[in-house]
Amino acid sequence: MATAHQTRKQDNGSKAGEIAEQLEHVFLAGLGALSNAQKAGVKTFDALVKQGEDFRDETSKKTESLIDDVQDAIRGMTSDAQSKATGLLDQVRDVSSLDKLHDVFDSRVQGALDRLNVPSKRDFDSINRKLNKILKELDAKEKAATKKPRATAKRKAAAKPTRKVPVKAPEKAVQKVAEKEPEKVIEKVVSKE
Repeated sequence: MATAHQTRKQDNGSKAGEIAEQLEHVFLAGLGALSNAQKAGVKTFDALVKQGEDFRDETSKKTESLIDDVQDAIRGMTSDAQSKATGLLDQVRDVSSLDKLHDVFDSRVQGALDRLNVPSKRDFDSINRKLNKILKELDAKEKAATKKPRATAKRKAAAKPTRKVPVKAPEKAVQKVAEKEPEKVIEKVVSKE
């Protein structure tokens, strides 16, 4: 029995040895798988990092391209808006256009006044110059007339008292004549020149 017991112990020991050996093989296989996984994991990790960098580069290029496109569009719209605003300001500030408008308006109004036989400013200025000339002549004649009678007036004053006649201002006289008969005044002035 001792041998049977020993054989059983040997059988048990050999079975335990086999199991221990198999466990060791499984353990080593697991370590090998872990090592392979780590090696493959590092390679896979490196590959994923590389893919991430490539993706980032592509998206940043696309983003930069989009940003450039947007900036170009904004610059274009800005320059269009500036040119339109400048054009409008130039139209508003364009003095020559305003001068042309004034000239056209003035010529049309002058044409209408000419058709209606309304005297122009030049006509009035000419008449005023002629009236001033007439008034100066009347003043000169009046002064000359008042100087001569004074010398004789002293002689006559001693002889008899004279009645004083009020002297009308030549401007008032010309105005009255001009109001009553403006054609005659104008004819006289025109005929003198």
